Parts: sequence; C-alpha cells; structure tokens
Amino acid sequence: MLQRFSMTAFAILAMSALAFAGEAQVAKGQVKAVSGNTITVSDADGQVWSYEVTASTKVVAEGAAHKAAKLSSVGKKTTLDEFVRENQRVTVSYSERDGTRFVGKLRVH
Repeated sequence: MLQRFSMTAFAILAMSALAFAGEAQVAKGQVKAVSGNTITVSDADGQVWSYEVTASTKVVAEGAAHKAAKLSSVGKKTTLDEFVRENQRVTVSYSERDGTRFVGKLRVH
C-alpha cells in the first residue's frame, strides 16, 4: 500500500511540474526584430509576438554549427543576431511562464 501511495504521489508531483513549466507550443512567422535575447515574430495573421531566448535555447539554421564552432575557436561568444536576421522565416517552439514566452527551439528556414 505504501508503494502505491508513493507512486501516486510521484505521478502527481511530476504532472504538477509539467503544468508549471507550461506546455510547449509552436508558432511560425517572419522575424521583425532581433535585439539582445529577444526575437519578435509576425505570424500569418499579422499578430506580432516577442520571445525570450535563453542559454538553453537550441537554434537550428543552415551553417550555424560551423559558425558557432568558428566563433568559439577564436574566443568569441555567439549571439542571436549571428544566426537570425529580420525578414527570415522561422518556426518557434516555446513555452509560456508568467506571461513571457521562452524559446526552446528556434528553426530558421
């Protein structure tokens, strides 16, 4: 009985943690601005959304791995604007916490 209770309690805690983290969502659109750790994207309906990029954000773009390695080899840090520019098409996988959208994965098309 104690084992069943422990497993149930664990499952409830795990589900609560997932709910707290926010469900992953996907948005597609065109980059309107890149500034610091923020990317602004306009969707097909003209809605404009801002997303925060963190150290754990994965950016997928043609040549990005090579460019990141080259910058790293000369001791430079990579910045978002090295890989993403205005007017590019992107797919943003994000989660929302406290009204802020945090990018998990950003794919540049």
